[in-house]
Amino acid sequence: MESKPVVRKLAAIVVADVVGFSRHMERDDAGTLARLREIREQLIDSKIAEYGGHVVKTAGDGMLLEFSSADAALRCAADVQRGMADRNAGVPPEQRIEFRIGINLGDIIVDGNDIAGDGVNVAARLEALAEPGGICVSGSVREQVHGNVDVGFNDIGEQQVKNIARPIRIFRVALGDQATRIDTQGRWQRPTRALRQRWVGAGVLTVCLASIAVWAVLHFWQTAPVPTAPPLSVAILPFTAPAGSAAEEQVANALTRDLALGLGRNRSVQVASPSAAETYQGKAVAVRSIGRELNVRYVVAGEARHVGQQFVVDVRLIGADKETQAWSGRLQLEGQPLAQEHGNVTARLTRRLYEAMWDADVARADKPPAAGASAMEVALHAQHVWARDPLSVTGTEAAKKLFDEALRLDPSLVAALTGEAIALEVQLYSDPHADHDRLVQEMDQLTYRAVNVDSKDPRAWSTRAGALGYQWRWSGAIEASDQELKLDPTRDTALDRRAELMLFMGRPTEALKLVDQALALDPSNVVAIGWPMEIRCRAYIMLDRYEEAMAPCEKAATLDDYWMPHAYLLAVYTHQRETAKADAEKAKLLKQRPSTSIADFKALRLSDSPDFLQQTETHLFADLRKAGIPEK
Repeated sequence: MESKPVVRKLAAIVVADVVGFSRHMERDDAGTLARLREIREQLIDSKIAEYGGHVVKTAGDGMLLEFSSADAALRCAADVQRGMADRNAGVPPEQRIEFRIGINLGDIIVDGNDIAGDGVNVAARLEALAEPGGICVSGSVREQVHGNVDVGFNDIGEQQVKNIARPIRIFRVALGDQATRIDTQGRWQRPTRALRQRWVGAGVLTVCLASIAVWAVLHFWQTAPVPTAPPLSVAILPFTAPAGSAAEEQVANALTRDLALGLGRNRSVQVASPSAAETYQGKAVAVRSIGRELNVRYVVAGEARHVGQQFVVDVRLIGADKETQAWSGRLQLEGQPLAQEHGNVTARLTRRLYEAMWDADVARADKPPAAGASAMEVALHAQHVWARDPLSVTGTEAAKKLFDEALRLDPSLVAALTGEAIALEVQLYSDPHADHDRLVQEMDQLTYRAVNVDSKDPRAWSTRAGALGYQWRWSGAIEASDQELKLDPTRDTALDRRAELMLFMGRPTEALKLVDQALALDPSNVVAIGWPMEIRCRAYIMLDRYEEAMAPCEKAATLDDYWMPHAYLLAVYTHQRETAKADAEKAKLLKQRPSTSIADFKALRLSDSPDFLQQTETHLFADLRKAGIPEK
């Protein structure tokens, strides 16, 4: 039997996806599907028909469309996104339905009623890079749009995307009413209009030149203010490799591209154009000059090379203003690991760089923000204030007020949404008189907004998992935890959050395994082990393994000096008949929280799991009663 010939053609492919679809379905599945049907009937289908498009297939949360031209595809996508913006006006952020759209012009394979091939794959990757309500297009689309579509284009450079061997030139589409038509190819557009405007411009120019001359004389002796680089802004310089090693040079180039792309996915980070950063390759230029010219606070430099049997990646984060090293790190991998572990290496470096930039910016945000400060600057100061007094009601409330101010300035700032949610969680633990139901409800609202604003931010999913856990919505919490681990499987705190969920679900053995995995990911990070040590402490107590619980309980109480670790350690000492240590630990506990009681614990309402409740009653509460902690 003869096989059918492969049919190929050039087409403009549009991939659209609903942002936070699973969250909408969890909240109101029937209502979400009804709204999507209404949006298609009233907006999308008519626009597809208007521009001659074809619906290839749909899923609950997305669509694959085909158009005969890039111009038609972009016009349709722009109209849909503007129409959605109008529909969402006045709708609370957590209830808005928004799309991400990717458009590519490329070769496709026609298979009956379906299409496939590289052109479709690239469009799907572009969709994943688009912001909620936004559009990303490939360079091939940009080249075919001749300035007559009322949008602008922001060039984010060549990017290496998953499962595509070659780098893709990517542009973000600016949909504003006054979007500037940018011609990155250097073509002259509408020359007759330009000539008509030139004569008018000449008269205006004469007046302007005279004004500039007067201004220059008056301000000759004044120094122009130096622009301040925005927070979390960075340039990734091309990584170096030993001369003459093509394989290592290829890895260095891939790491440079992927780090810029990985950090750029974080809405809080501003990454200098990779093409601009490349101009400094091989040049002896001061970091301060690079920071000033690219308007960034930080510069990343790195090297990839083999050392014996190991592949070593060295990375440095340098503060551009003072040319001081803010962070350095090294990854050592056996043999030739990049083919299998390139994604994990990039994820680990991306996370470490982001955390280092965040810590550095928090440290420098030691003064109250000046008038006109950005929302991010306010949020950074909130973190600085909180870091001085992280576990008290006073410190937490001070930070929360600043997060509120940041959200007033920018209701979609994920750093403020997640920061405030964590502040509420700390308040829940720290204040025995806190309104539990109100705090949990606010955590739910904040984290719901965070994951809908940026579904690619693992921190947002971490706080969402915690908020759902406090509501005993275990399946939703596990799903959120899955999303966090999917976005960054190298994230130790993601495993810690999952371990805590297992603990609350009455599964301490699984919690211990997850803690071990988390600690193995970054054993040198001694600063961040207080939380996993507390989880390990609590899990051993729940399993009636008090001797093994003692060391992690002592470590947790030392690293995180607040009432709860002291209470668990008191229970261990009491059970093990360490009377002197128990008396000393009880004194620490009551000094921090004089009203400590069994009712304090129960008021936290950590779980509805019968196993967890039985384990807590049998082990923790029984030993606290023996230690003299009252019932109420």
